[in-house]
Amino acid sequence: MTIGKLKRYQDIIAFEETGLDNKPRYVGFHAANLEVAEVSKEAFDEMSEITVNDGEIPNFKKTLDTEAHDELSDWNNQVNGDAKSGHIGFEIRSITINVTQICNLKCTYCAAGGDGTYGDPVTRISIENTIPQLKFLIAGITPSRRFHISFVGGEPLIYPAGIQAIYDYVTEETRAKNITPIFSVVTNGTVITDEVLHMFKKTKLHVTVSLDGEKKVNDVMRPTRNGASSTDLTLDGIQKLNSIKNNLGSLGISGVFNEMNQNISETYSFFNQFNPDWVEFNFAYSQASRELQLKYLEQMNIIADRAWAQGQEVALRKIKVFDHYFNLLDSQQKVENHCGAGKSYLMVDAKNQLYACVWSVGKPAEVVGTGTVIDHEKLAKYQKPLIVLNNCQTCWARYLCGGGCMYIHEQHTGDKHKKDNLFCQRTRSLILTALLYYKKARVTE
Repeated sequence: MTIGKLKRYQDIIAFEETGLDNKPRYVGFHAANLEVAEVSKEAFDEMSEITVNDGEIPNFKKTLDTEAHDELSDWNNQVNGDAKSGHIGFEIRSITINVTQICNLKCTYCAAGGDGTYGDPVTRISIENTIPQLKFLIAGITPSRRFHISFVGGEPLIYPAGIQAIYDYVTEETRAKNITPIFSVVTNGTVITDEVLHMFKKTKLHVTVSLDGEKKVNDVMRPTRNGASSTDLTLDGIQKLNSIKNNLGSLGISGVFNEMNQNISETYSFFNQFNPDWVEFNFAYSQASRELQLKYLEQMNIIADRAWAQGQEVALRKIKVFDHYFNLLDSQQKVENHCGAGKSYLMVDAKNQLYACVWSVGKPAEVVGTGTVIDHEKLAKYQKPLIVLNNCQTCWARYLCGGGCMYIHEQHTGDKHKKDNLFCQRTRSLILTALLYYKKARVTE
């Protein structure tokens, strides 16, 4: 299945799709209403041609086909009362905790100081200091809400006792307020000891294992600190996690795509041998190559097509990015913020300092609090929606993207709120692929 011409009229985009029967169809998407529908050829012909590079509304020249124009105009002007606002008010209900800022690997693309330390190695977080910080944060959450806690490092499973202690405290403290805690951990999978397995059996964590492919790729991209192989350790860890999978919230595998790892299709097959609940393929944050991005998007389309052929929606939605967009479209939930940085989310480093973003750790100017003290003056600059701060109001993808990643924008433009065009193009392209399959899954002909 392929996507042909892309066109736009006001807040509606449409693209030509050619199926197995070689008959062209026209898939429309209403950006503000989060609605997907088939549009007529006549309406499609009325629209202005654009590319994935374009986030602005193009000039429209009305032709003589008033019926087709009226079809577009009527849909554009409709208001979907079921589409939910993406506004986020200030309430911290999601945190990431660096339980340790040391790591046993030295990944080539590591954004945490190149070695998992963020430039400041801390063996383990102080539980004595973390408990009052957690009590303070939980006190600010509205009853009946969810509280998301993610454990990272370094390598967080170096300190399983710390994870267990935090889990026990949060579980008990949230019970009285009817708050539902959801715990997750991101690990390289190399230290799945008996102690770690015992901890997992008691905590029901959602587990993400970082792995970039087969040994020939992963050992190059994710070596140990002394340069030795890490892949066998990770694969052994995945097997151990699979042995207790019923005790986990979920088990996913996440890989990074860069110039050293370009064959997502091959890696997708490799990952599926381990029967994960989901898989993820991230374009490396530091990459600025248009050619490599085109290869990445081509590969993502290949695995989407394979997944659909093998198991239609169920298989496709095991690819995390497509599941994300399906969820938003099904729930009619607008996204005005790519993440909740500084609004609903904070990062806690191993010294209990607070940051708005996980990738800000180690930058003194980015500290927004310590312990139970939050610098609301610093956080004030984050309170507007990212689609406003990043000038995304005219982009057709705005309510599925939410303004993009501030960290990636800053890496490529020097400014958190000046968009990285490659990121925008990549996101729009992935959304188009999701819309193609969403139409097949939800829109009857």
